[in-house]
Amino acid sequence: MQISDEGIRLIKSFEGYHTRLKDGSCAAYLCPASVWTIGFGCTEGVKPGMVWTAGEAEAGLRREIAKFETTVNRLVTVSINQNEYDAMVSLAYNIGSAGFARSTLLRRLNNGDRSGAAKAFEMWKSGGGRVLPGLVSRRQREAALFLKPVEAPDEPFMAQSVTEAREVSKPAVAVGTTAAVIAVTEAAPAIIPPAVPDAITQGISNVGAWKGVGETLWAFRDWALHQPTMAGAVTITVAGFYLWSKKKAAP
Repeated sequence: MQISDEGIRLIKSFEGYHTRLKDGSCAAYLCPASVWTIGFGCTEGVKPGMVWTAGEAEAGLRREIAKFETTVNRLVTVSINQNEYDAMVSLAYNIGSAGFARSTLLRRLNNGDRSGAAKAFEMWKSGGGRVLPGLVSRRQREAALFLKPVEAPDEPFMAQSVTEAREVSKPAVAVGTTAAVIAVTEAAPAIIPPAVPDAITQGISNVGAWKGVGETLWAFRDWALHQPTMAGAVTITVAGFYLWSKKKAAP
C-alpha cells in the first residue's frame, strides 16, 4: 500500500515547514525533543546550519514517507484499509520504525484488536520526558483517521478510454442472389400498350386547339377589364368587320 493525499496532508499539517527563509528555503532547527530537524520533520543526517530549498524539503518528505510505508507494509500482518494505513504511516513518521515495531498499537492490531489499537495512539504523546500538546493533538487526529470508515466515491469514476460503437450495416446480398433477381427482371415480358384509335387521337388534338382558343379569350378578358375603352372599340370594330364580311358573302 501507499499513503494517500489525505495522509500526506496530515503529516505536513503537524510537521510544518519551519525556519522558512526569505527566499522560500528552510534551515535546520532543534525540535521540542532537542533533535535537529529540517523541512517537513526530516531528521536523518541533519546538522546545524543545513539549508534546504523548498524542492529539497518536498523530496526529503517523500523519501521519509517511502521509508515508513515500507515499515508499515512489512510489520502489519492483518488486512487494513486506507485510513488505518495512513494513520499508522503518520505515526511511524513521527516515532520512527523502531518505535512502531515495538508499539502496543502494532501488537494489538495484529492480534485483531482494532479498537485497542486505536486507543494505543495516545500512548505516544511525550517528548523529551514530558507530554507535549502538539503530540496530544496529533495522536488524536491519527486515531480519528484510523477509525474513520472508508467512504465510496459519490459518483462512479469516469472512464478515460472510450471506444466508438461500430455502425450497424445492412445485411449483404449474395452475388448469386443478386444475379438471379436481375435475370428475373430482365426476363419478364414487356407490356406493349394497345394502339390508340385515330378518332381519339384527332379528338385530343382538337381539345388542344380549343384549349389555345380558350386561353386567348381569357387573356383578352383580363385586358378588357383593365382597358375598357379600348376593349369597346376593338369589339365594335370586330363586330362591324364580321357583319360586313357576312353581307359580302351573301348571294
